Amino acid sequence: MGGRVAFGMLLSKLGRSKVAILLKQQDKMERPSDIQGLIYIAFKEDLAKEAGVLLAKEMAAQGYRIDVAKL
Repeated sequence: MGGRVAFGMLLSKLGRSKVAILLKQQDKMERPSDIQGLIYIAFKEDLAKEAGVLLAKEMAAQGYRIDVAKL
């Protein structure tokens, strides 16, 4: 339960558009219905290799300066 409270506080502070959920082994995760509409980025083992570019693009879309060529 504590994790949900902390996650809710994070959403409240940052706003839904600035939160991405990184899911390791997505098939084992049950998504709570109250967090639909958020960005989910799945990976199996290596976050940087499997999801790094997608995460960087999402961050760039929110105004962060990301040099995708250096990924």
